[in-house]
Amino acid sequence: MTRYAKLLILLVGMVCLSACSTTKHVPDGDQLFTGLTKIEYKNYVDDDNFIATQEEVEAALATAPNGALFGSSYYRTPFPYGLWIWNYAYGSSGKIKKWLNKSFGKAPVLMSQVNPALRASVAQSVLRKNGYMHGQVTYEEKPQRNPKKMKIGYTVTLDTLFTIDTLSYVNFPPQMQALIDSTQQEAQARKGDPFNVATLDAERSRLSQLFRNNGYYYYQSGYASYLADTFDVRNRAKLRLQLADSLPEQALHPWYVGNIRMQLRESSRQQMTDSIGRRFLKIFYGTGKKHAPISPRVILRDLKLRPRRLFSYADYSESIQKINGTGVFSSVDLQFTPRDRDTLDLTLNCTFDKPWDVYLETNFVNRTIGRMGPELKLGFTRRNAFRGGEKLDVNLHGSYEWQTSSQESNMNTYQYGADASLEFPRILLPFVSDSPRRDKDGRVKRDKNGRVKRPRQFFATPWTIAKVSTDIINRPDYYKMHIVSGEWTYRWQPRESKRHEFSPITLKYQYINTRTAQFNELLNQNPYLMTAMDDYFIPKMRYTFTYQGSAKKHHSPVRWETTIEESGNVTALYDVLIQGNGWNQKEKTLFKNPYSQYVKIETDVTKTWPIDSKSQVVGHINAGWMWCYGNSAEAPFSERFYVGGANSIRAFTVRSIGPGAYPSMGGVGNKQISYLLQNGDSKLVMNLEYRRQLVGSLYGAIFLDAGNIWSNSDYTLSYGDVDDDDHDFVDKWNQDVSDMKFKPGKLLKHLATGTGLGLRYDMDFLVIRVDWGFGLHLPYDTGKSGYFNIPRFKDMHSLHFAIGYPF
Repeated sequence: MTRYAKLLILLVGMVCLSACSTTKHVPDGDQLFTGLTKIEYKNYVDDDNFIATQEEVEAALATAPNGALFGSSYYRTPFPYGLWIWNYAYGSSGKIKKWLNKSFGKAPVLMSQVNPALRASVAQSVLRKNGYMHGQVTYEEKPQRNPKKMKIGYTVTLDTLFTIDTLSYVNFPPQMQALIDSTQQEAQARKGDPFNVATLDAERSRLSQLFRNNGYYYYQSGYASYLADTFDVRNRAKLRLQLADSLPEQALHPWYVGNIRMQLRESSRQQMTDSIGRRFLKIFYGTGKKHAPISPRVILRDLKLRPRRLFSYADYSESIQKINGTGVFSSVDLQFTPRDRDTLDLTLNCTFDKPWDVYLETNFVNRTIGRMGPELKLGFTRRNAFRGGEKLDVNLHGSYEWQTSSQESNMNTYQYGADASLEFPRILLPFVSDSPRRDKDGRVKRDKNGRVKRPRQFFATPWTIAKVSTDIINRPDYYKMHIVSGEWTYRWQPRESKRHEFSPITLKYQYINTRTAQFNELLNQNPYLMTAMDDYFIPKMRYTFTYQGSAKKHHSPVRWETTIEESGNVTALYDVLIQGNGWNQKEKTLFKNPYSQYVKIETDVTKTWPIDSKSQVVGHINAGWMWCYGNSAEAPFSERFYVGGANSIRAFTVRSIGPGAYPSMGGVGNKQISYLLQNGDSKLVMNLEYRRQLVGSLYGAIFLDAGNIWSNSDYTLSYGDVDDDDHDFVDKWNQDVSDMKFKPGKLLKHLATGTGLGLRYDMDFLVIRVDWGFGLHLPYDTGKSGYFNIPRFKDMHSLHFAIGYPF
């Protein structure tokens, strides 16, 4: 043990010994607060209003003692080191002790600081606010074995919940009253609803939003107030929502959008020196050029406010959101100036973000197949690349990986390449335009009310994305491989709940242009290594539909995503019709590589069932199927399905299950060969997870997972495929791969199942997840009878660290 380690142990020991009494510096007449006992609730009905009230009451009464576990008011760790350090260093003038106290110490939480009487009063006000007009909150101090320590016990008596009897709207002008009457079905406060502040504020906010979406720009929520009569009807409230007298005249009539002035600045201090525009629209900028720094239609496409139309706050909010969503501007501000009696001139101030970004990313990879190494990426981003809001991104990347296992230790790899992408904030198609529609004479089309007919509007900005990449993988003793890929994709969202993505062309080309004799020998010894190493060309088309149910509109929201893709059919038609080849002829090539031909579909469904405000059950099903035909007998390795890992069957690692009854443990294949083989043409994964809030931002989970993959490929060997002395290997291998196809009668047996526990720490912007899965059943013969057939504990569990929820 080093000298410094001994000094550190001595210091920690001195702190613990000197601070063994946590009440050492508690003043006379006061006590150390050690937490709350369980809050007792009386005379309540367990409904949604009570649950919401309970959360607010507990927040008002919450006080964390020294050593609180994740900020809990009830549970403490056995090692309140902050208090120990504070007691050790309290009153000292030494520099080390002062530093310790300032950096790690925490003063004792005293009963006089907690002030339970004040907290009980605040909690009682919470009861009144939520409709429990006769509710009471009392407290009792709970002495501990040490007279200098004290707990607090609160008792909450709710009594009868007051509800709304009637609600009338008083003193509103006829035009505003007509809006209220026409939207009564959307009222947030109805007869029988709890008489609480949240309900009343929701209705008042609804009216404010209703008026402001119909031209009442100057109306404010505080212009109307409630009068309540709680004596006329027992435990009920008669309400009047009354518009205040002597309001500004401008708040009582609708306003129309007038002229639009658009100011485009490259910096907040730039002066406007140039302008273009027409009568109702003027665009000002300061570049000194003939044209604006961005095409005006890019902004006008997302600006929902139009001249001579009623002002709408919803259009105002959507305009800011969408213009900011282009990623071109660092700030967007809309200012309104009254003109005449009912006209608001709009000034739109847009400040451009920095046009260039340069980034450097580093990473270190440790793969499950026994490789690790560093990665580096260097690139730049150009915003508004061609004055249309486009974003250009180009990067160079490279990596080096070495083999950590004893087998094949010389299979080190280095890889380098480049990626480029160009994103357009619109749909680039010949028959789709974001300009107003025109007739055959070139005149702008209008509806029966004389309004300009505009192209279809989307909920979010649509995008057209072009990508291209190239990579070179070099294993000096084996091969040099080139991979080239490209993609053209459209993304659009017509509604909040529905999203579409369509890629009419996606290309991936893999070609090994240099092979060594050692590599060819390796392929002969391991013929199934060819599955991943074959040259291929994948010309595919893909469509994805996503539906996301809103938790506000649905009690049990559903998320559904389905992807359909095909590969090689257009190319095959060219081969058949132009080249004269047969449809089912194999190994037809394009660019010197055989092209893949298949159809693939994958669907993913997640449903959430809330139990209460702190817990929920989440169900998830993921299924996929693919069919190879024509030019392909098998799908490329990169396109096939696999299971296992942090987001699948969590009791098992990635690619450690299937296909079918293939034995991942005890089979003749080594780890890398099994990794290449354990993929399939069909997949089924089912998950059920119970999630509950434990303490503060810490959540727990209990889960059950089941699933597998299946393959239609024939992997059997004949004696002629190996040396004469390897016949035993052939027999064992053929036995391992004999039951890999999907058979309905064997579905239950083929489903690998596992359960486990998990913890999630939710930081709002990021969720850190730990899942510990325990295997229950393997889909092959392990030598142990019964459904629970995993023979050894070390083979039946897997620990996963991940970011985000699994589904």
